[in-house]
Amino acid sequence: MHSAIFWVDPGDRTSDWGEFLRYAETKAKPSKEVLRLAENVWLLNVAVSPAALGYLIVLADQRGLTYSILPFERVPEWLPAGSGPKTS
Repeated sequence: MHSAIFWVDPGDRTSDWGEFLRYAETKAKPSKEVLRLAENVWLLNVAVSPAALGYLIVLADQRGLTYSILPFERVPEWLPAGSGPKTS
């Protein structure tokens, strides 16, 4: 696995969610290997640094939050935007 998207459902557990986010900000800091796409979605390069994925899993488990992981075998490719000939 090269990369993974980690999604966590905040549900209606506001105190657990706030605590999860506080710890996640310290353990999964934005970098080349960690990209936060939304409040509850991260794109993680686990080939370079699997620690952030592990931290997020443990943090969610400890607080009883539901999460999902979408693995990518290869480097994710962002498609260009626009109407040019090289866009998909």
